[in-house]
Amino acid sequence: MATVRVLLADARDRHLPPVSVRSGQPADGYAPAGRKPIVMRVPLTQAEFDRSRLLERHKRSAVRRGIACTVIGVAMARFPAILPFGLVIGVVSAALWVVAHLALKRLLPTVELGPDGHTVVLHGVHKAFVAAVSGTD
Repeated sequence: MATVRVLLADARDRHLPPVSVRSGQPADGYAPAGRKPIVMRVPLTQAEFDRSRLLERHKRSAVRRGIACTVIGVAMARFPAILPFGLVIGVVSAALWVVAHLALKRLLPTVELGPDGHTVVLHGVHKAFVAAVSGTD
Protein backbone atom coordinates (compact mmCIF):
# COMPACT_ATOMS: atom_id res chain seq x y z
CA MET A 1 0.00 0.00 0.00
CA ALA A 2 1.11 3.52 -0.73
CA THR A 3 0.79 7.05 0.61
CA VAL A 4 -0.60 10.05 -1.25
CA ARG A 5 -1.21 13.71 -0.49
CA VAL A 6 -4.39 15.42 -1.73
CA LEU A 7 -5.84 18.87 -1.23
CA LEU A 8 -8.09 19.14 1.81
CA ALA A 9 -10.80 20.90 -0.22
CA ASP A 10 -10.81 18.12 -2.84
CA ALA A 11 -11.03 15.48 -0.13
CA ARG A 12 -13.95 17.13 1.66
CA ASP A 13 -15.85 18.01 -1.53
CA ARG A 14 -15.50 14.51 -3.05
CA HIS A 15 -13.33 15.70 -5.94
CA LEU A 16 -11.06 12.68 -5.76
CA PRO A 17 -10.67 10.44 -8.82
CA PRO A 18 -13.28 7.64 -9.04
CA VAL A 19 -10.72 4.93 -8.23
CA SER A 20 -11.07 2.81 -5.09
CA VAL A 21 -8.49 3.65 -2.44
CA ARG A 22 -8.51 0.00 -1.35
CA SER A 23 -8.48 -2.09 -4.55
CA GLY A 24 -7.68 0.36 -7.37
CA GLN A 25 -10.86 -0.64 -9.22
CA PRO A 26 -13.41 1.88 -10.51
CA ALA A 27 -15.24 3.34 -7.52
CA ASP A 28 -19.00 3.30 -7.11
CA GLY A 29 -19.30 5.71 -4.19
CA TYR A 30 -17.69 7.31 -1.18
CA ALA A 31 -17.30 6.24 2.44
CA PRO A 32 -16.21 8.32 5.44
CA ALA A 33 -12.61 7.89 6.60
CA GLY A 34 -10.54 9.57 9.28
CA ARG A 35 -11.36 11.01 12.66
CA LYS A 36 -12.54 14.40 13.73
CA PRO A 37 -11.54 17.09 12.86
CA ILE A 38 -10.38 15.54 9.56
CA VAL A 39 -13.21 13.37 8.26
CA MET A 40 -13.35 12.98 4.52
CA ARG A 41 -15.04 10.74 1.99
CA VAL A 42 -12.87 8.28 0.09
CA PRO A 43 -13.88 6.42 -3.09
CA LEU A 44 -14.68 2.70 -2.75
CA THR A 45 -16.31 -0.01 -4.82
CA GLN A 46 -19.83 -1.03 -3.82
CA ALA A 47 -18.59 -4.24 -2.19
CA GLU A 48 -15.99 -2.32 -0.13
CA PHE A 49 -18.59 0.28 0.84
CA ASP A 50 -21.02 -2.44 1.94
CA ARG A 51 -18.27 -4.06 3.99
CA SER A 52 -17.44 -0.74 5.71
CA ARG A 53 -21.13 -0.15 6.57
CA LEU A 54 -21.43 -3.70 7.95
CA LEU A 55 -18.36 -3.21 10.14
CA GLU A 56 -19.74 0.11 11.43
CA ARG A 57 -23.03 -1.61 12.33
CA HIS A 58 -21.13 -4.37 14.13
CA LYS A 59 -19.21 -1.77 16.14
CA ARG A 60 -22.40 0.03 17.20
CA SER A 61 -24.25 -3.16 18.08
CA ALA A 62 -21.29 -4.51 20.09
CA VAL A 63 -21.29 -1.34 22.19
CA ARG A 64 -25.05 -1.48 22.76
CA ARG A 65 -25.02 -5.18 23.64
CA GLY A 66 -22.06 -4.82 25.95
CA ILE A 67 -23.58 -1.94 27.87
CA ALA A 68 -27.02 -3.57 28.04
CA CYS A 69 -25.72 -6.93 29.28
CA THR A 70 -23.44 -5.33 31.84
CA VAL A 71 -26.25 -3.11 33.16
CA ILE A 72 -28.68 -6.03 33.32
CA GLY A 73 -26.06 -8.19 35.04
CA VAL A 74 -25.38 -5.52 37.65
CA ALA A 75 -29.07 -4.74 38.13
CA MET A 76 -29.85 -8.41 38.68
CA ALA A 77 -26.80 -9.10 40.84
CA ARG A 78 -28.95 -10.63 43.52
CA PHE A 79 -29.18 -13.73 41.29
CA PRO A 80 -25.72 -15.32 41.52
CA ALA A 81 -25.38 -16.41 37.87
CA ILE A 82 -26.62 -13.21 36.23
CA LEU A 83 -23.79 -10.86 37.20
CA PRO A 84 -20.93 -13.01 35.83
CA PHE A 85 -22.99 -13.85 32.75
CA GLY A 86 -23.64 -10.16 32.05
CA LEU A 87 -20.01 -9.26 32.61
CA VAL A 88 -18.82 -12.06 30.31
CA ILE A 89 -21.14 -10.90 27.55
CA GLY A 90 -19.93 -7.34 28.12
CA VAL A 91 -16.30 -8.42 27.74
CA VAL A 92 -17.08 -10.50 24.64
CA SER A 93 -18.92 -7.50 23.14
CA ALA A 94 -15.90 -5.30 23.83
CA ALA A 95 -13.66 -7.84 22.09
CA LEU A 96 -16.02 -7.94 19.09
CA TRP A 97 -15.92 -4.13 18.95
CA VAL A 98 -12.12 -4.26 18.83
CA VAL A 99 -12.18 -6.85 16.04
CA ALA A 100 -14.66 -4.79 13.97
CA HIS A 101 -12.64 -1.61 14.60
CA LEU A 102 -9.40 -3.24 13.44
CA ALA A 103 -11.09 -4.69 10.35
CA LEU A 104 -12.50 -1.26 9.47
CA LYS A 105 -9.09 0.29 10.02
CA ARG A 106 -7.59 -2.19 7.55
CA LEU A 107 -10.29 -1.41 4.98
CA LEU A 108 -10.05 2.39 5.06
CA PRO A 109 -6.91 4.50 4.69
CA THR A 110 -5.37 6.39 7.58
CA VAL A 111 -6.06 10.12 7.24
CA GLU A 112 -3.92 12.87 8.71
CA LEU A 113 -3.63 16.58 8.11
CA GLY A 114 -0.61 17.62 6.08
CA PRO A 115 2.05 19.91 7.57
CA ASP A 116 0.80 22.93 5.62
CA GLY A 117 -2.81 22.55 6.79
CA HIS A 118 -4.17 22.61 3.22
CA THR A 119 -3.48 18.99 2.34
CA VAL A 120 -4.46 15.59 3.66
CA VAL A 121 -2.10 12.62 3.71
CA LEU A 122 -3.71 9.24 3.03
CA HIS A 123 -1.72 6.20 4.17
CA GLY A 124 -2.51 2.70 2.97
CA VAL A 125 -4.04 3.46 -0.41
CA HIS A 126 -3.76 1.41 -3.60
CA LYS A 127 -1.09 2.34 -6.15
CA ALA A 128 -3.76 2.80 -8.85
CA PHE A 129 -5.39 5.49 -6.69
CA VAL A 130 -2.03 7.22 -6.29
CA ALA A 131 -1.55 7.13 -10.07
CA ALA A 132 -5.06 8.54 -10.62
CA VAL A 133 -4.44 11.38 -8.14
CA SER A 134 -1.08 12.17 -9.74
CA GLY A 135 -2.67 12.17 -13.19
CA THR A 136 -5.30 14.75 -12.19
CA ASP A 137 -2.89 17.28 -10.70
